[in-house]
Amino acid sequence: MAAGQMVVAGLVSLAVLVAAPEPAAVTVRVDSAASGHVGRGFAGFSYEKDRVGAGLFDAADTDLVKLFRRLGPNVLRLGGNLGDQVNWNPQGKGGDEKEVAPTDVTRLAGFVKATRWRVIYGINLKTNTAENAADEAAYAAKALGGSLIAFEIGNEPNVYTTEAKYEQSFEAYAKAIKARVPQAVFDGPGEADSTAWTNMFAQHEKANGLQLLSTHLYIGSNTNASIPALLASNTSGRLPTNEKAMQQATTANGLPKWRVTESNSYFHGGAKGVSDVQAAALWSLDYMHGIAANHGDGVNFHGGTSSQFPLTYSPIVFDGLKPTGVQAIYYGELLWTLAGTGDLHAATVAGAPNVTAWGIGTNVFVNNTGSDAVHVTVTLAATAHKADEYLLTAPSIDSKAITVAGATVGQNGQFAPRPKHPAVHDDTVTIDVPAGSAALLVTH
Repeated sequence: MAAGQMVVAGLVSLAVLVAAPEPAAVTVRVDSAASGHVGRGFAGFSYEKDRVGAGLFDAADTDLVKLFRRLGPNVLRLGGNLGDQVNWNPQGKGGDEKEVAPTDVTRLAGFVKATRWRVIYGINLKTNTAENAADEAAYAAKALGGSLIAFEIGNEPNVYTTEAKYEQSFEAYAKAIKARVPQAVFDGPGEADSTAWTNMFAQHEKANGLQLLSTHLYIGSNTNASIPALLASNTSGRLPTNEKAMQQATTANGLPKWRVTESNSYFHGGAKGVSDVQAAALWSLDYMHGIAANHGDGVNFHGGTSSQFPLTYSPIVFDGLKPTGVQAIYYGELLWTLAGTGDLHAATVAGAPNVTAWGIGTNVFVNNTGSDAVHVTVTLAATAHKADEYLLTAPSIDSKAITVAGATVGQNGQFAPRPKHPAVHDDTVTIDVPAGSAALLVTH
């Protein structure tokens, strides 16, 4: 190498060193006191009701079964806009996305058994009768058995009726259903991005079988989607406001629990480059934490396929009815479920404005949505002997090339993570979290 070339090479190396600053020092201290609880089935799915007749939920589709089981046991909610358009036909042959027939529900029951998931089952209100609803509910209750959590009457009724009229219809349907299924319970009111009806509905309907107070939440329209707005939504706007309102209404009315039964980033299917990239995975973690911090039972992320518009935000990607892989939200749910169940623990973060943290059981999340890497010293809620670190990362925050502990999830649910093993010193663990990444510490 000529002298001139050596000088140039040296300058390039120096420039690289100068351009790579040390990660910011961040401290995380996990509270020992519990501030809530995360149970089984927290991070579930929501699908349009027409997918039942279309035959999407089939135990013979072993790839889809394995993708569900990777996150299970969990909760599948069936409804959506098409839940108020697709009706029960007890004489139907099945296999028609425009209706639900007995063989379709039997197929669904086989899928649920194979995946070990449970179901919130939507009943058409807008274009139905109480008698027909009761007939469907009776068949579904028998087919699903212990896998049935609750019936959901109507979808986002605040879009097309008043609170008083909805309660009148709800009570008529609930009465008809309980005449056929005496043990039936219900969720509701499932408003679209609102909690205006929640307290009154809970007051009036807890005597009529209401067991799960529900809402549907999105950040806003996909026409206004952006990564900065996506990430900011967990601390301002409708999400935290509605979460708190749901908790207050549940507590005030003595109901067992509340849940976001339909949600995702931006409604009308999300936006490419926002809802299907690493930013959405990180967003989903903070979002789930916000629900848990307000004592929510969990969230059903909407997805699958739809005859209305492309569901860019879908956790599982499909070609027709066949799964071809997974994307952003699925990875967020995967990291969440790897933490298991247990008490929720708040955490104090110092040293970086875009880092959040919390604990589930003895495990800890550190979510870095910022543009700089961080060097994190975690003080655990209790001493530990060892730790496994699962890093959810991608080349950039707008990348779809997401991995968890160096592994992707295959279309058949295959997942072979290679977690790191940071040293544990009594109650302290130190890790590096790249920009736009999240880490889960599983302690032992």
